[in-house]
Amino acid sequence: MSDLSADRFLESNRRLWDEWAEIHARSVWYDLASVRRGTCKLRSYEIDEVGEVAGRSLLHLQCQLGTDTVSWARRGATVTGVDFSPHAVAVARQLAADTGIDAHFVCGDVLTLPAALTATFDIVYTSRGVLGWLPDLTRWAQVVAHFLAPGGVFYVTDIHPIAEVLDSSASELRISRPYFPRIEPVGYPVRGSYVDRDAQVVTEMEYLWPHSVAELITAVARAGLVIEFFHEFPWLDRPWPFLHKQEGLGWTLPPGGQGELPLFFSLRARKPTAGDDG
Repeated sequence: MSDLSADRFLESNRRLWDEWAEIHARSVWYDLASVRRGTCKLRSYEIDEVGEVAGRSLLHLQCQLGTDTVSWARRGATVTGVDFSPHAVAVARQLAADTGIDAHFVCGDVLTLPAALTATFDIVYTSRGVLGWLPDLTRWAQVVAHFLAPGGVFYVTDIHPIAEVLDSSASELRISRPYFPRIEPVGYPVRGSYVDRDAQVVTEMEYLWPHSVAELITAVARAGLVIEFFHEFPWLDRPWPFLHKQEGLGWTLPPGGQGELPLFFSLRARKPTAGDDG
């Protein structure tokens, strides 16, 4: 897909995320009031897998409202958040100001970020609901590698590509979405937001690009990063009608069945240093 052909879908998605930013900022789901009081929005497994961040620089891609960005800063990182929604960036900047966090936020498209930001980072981080909005994982991985300092760590955790094929609105497990990558995104009618289906939204469609596990791992490897692990989890971080709430885990397949599915994943990679043989 040419940049121009992707632009109209990205611009539509940007308008949608501008609308969602206002909805999410006042939602119980994001609970910005609790973040202002000191609540950490990071999951415990993320903290363990990313490792120590104190005294290190961290670039948070697709940061949206900045709740995770602020949480990393509270753990001692020097943080920069990036999002393509001006409204989301405005909320993130205000959140940082309200909490007294020294954070830098950039409004821009991840895929063209090198034109807007000149720095390298010890850690590049992105998480939860990010990959499907990207039209080009090869370029995305190249951008990640561009911003990583030698020896730096890249970490992504998101909905598993296998889970993305499932119908998230169905009351039983049903495949309704493509798995393998394609040039054109798949359009879905917008109904409110994932935090409030009854919210009033003007943008009519959201456009998502399917990405397979093979595409993800290949893109990261070809960008010159050394993959340290790829973990798969049997839980999701949000409710779907056919999933069961399991205390301490999230939402899983109903108990008693014999089948298993990966619903979430995490990947960590590093940028080799000079003379590193991998």
